[in-house]
Amino acid sequence: MSALLTPGDLRSALAVTRSLGRRGIKVTVADEGGKSLAGTSRYCQASVRVPSAARSGEAFVSAIRQEVARGKHRVVIPADDISLSLIAQARSEFEGLTALPFPDFETVQAAHDKGALTALAAEAAIPVPRTVILRGPADLEGAINQVGFPAVVKARVSRFLHGGQWRTGGAVHYVRTAAELDDAFRAVHAVVPCPLVQEHIPGDGRGVFVLMNRGRLRAAFAHRRLREKPPSGGVSVLSESIGLDPKLLEHAERILEALKWHGVAMVEFKHDSRDGVTKLLEINGRFWGSLQLAVDSGVDFPYLLYRLAVDGDIDPVFTYRVGVRLRWWLGDLDWLLIRLRERGSLARRLKALPEFLRPAGRGARAEVFRPDDPAPAIRELSLYSRALLRDAVARLGRPASRA
Repeated sequence: MSALLTPGDLRSALAVTRSLGRRGIKVTVADEGGKSLAGTSRYCQASVRVPSAARSGEAFVSAIRQEVARGKHRVVIPADDISLSLIAQARSEFEGLTALPFPDFETVQAAHDKGALTALAAEAAIPVPRTVILRGPADLEGAINQVGFPAVVKARVSRFLHGGQWRTGGAVHYVRTAAELDDAFRAVHAVVPCPLVQEHIPGDGRGVFVLMNRGRLRAAFAHRRLREKPPSGGVSVLSESIGLDPKLLEHAERILEALKWHGVAMVEFKHDSRDGVTKLLEINGRFWGSLQLAVDSGVDFPYLLYRLAVDGDIDPVFTYRVGVRLRWWLGDLDWLLIRLRERGSLARRLKALPEFLRPAGRGARAEVFRPDDPAPAIRELSLYSRALLRDAVARLGRPASRA
């Protein structure tokens, strides 16, 4: 039993490696850097260097195919959007060689295109934010009338291919006036044509994490974010497993069934505090950052995905332990540093310190450091310390450079 995982420098990749490795599945990690977070784990059988997926897509796919043939890996698991899209697009090149437990390229693109997803959700009677696709400056006035202010302007996709290289969709822009809307449209449109403008939804984000077998729900999990980086909203640095919300699970299942989704997915919603309705925002069709929390809680998504790929189906898993907490220590340290640098009174900023130092709760586990597998935490701390040092040197050098 073996699996090929790419890339390796993600916390989700580390969780996959540990999950499969502990069950006796040999994991090979393919990464452009050779060394990686997952590659340092004791549960990684081997690491291989491959070309950059973002900069050399064809060479990356070729290298992955060669490694599959050489290592006779039963399953290939892409851990980020770019590797998922590239391997899905080249699916025919892997037929007969290995199992690819994720959808075809067209389905992946449909899920990642927020405009197409919003339209599909509306057809399936799933609540979504008021949304307008901006094809040009002439659409701005109509968008204001339909969406109103405040609003959010963002790219339709988080990653896209341009001139043979992958680019990010750029930042999300919050706008309150027509002038700000015009500026945001031009900024996003210059990077990814035809951005979206959506109503701003006040409230908290909610997510459902699932495993699907060609449109049929096989496993599900939910958590809440207790702290995020940045504090305004981003990746979770302290999270807790919670029970499944039947309504959200129904909506997640309905949209993924419409897509005939295969494999894992994170379905993101936002609870609108104005009307109490939870609205669909997006789908991420790969493993998520806090994957380790689901594994610790009893939903071993990586192993379930492997068994689904090899056996064709699995017994459904919908029960798990609630109240389990996971802390990404270095991400949480970033949260603290951001809070301490915020504008405002010193007293208000210092309130973040006792919150950071307060115990995370009984049963809370560190995400990266595990006593039986310390090497990934050592690597992460080393890279983090170097980054902090470079940042400090750059800050000290700025006044001198202006002199």
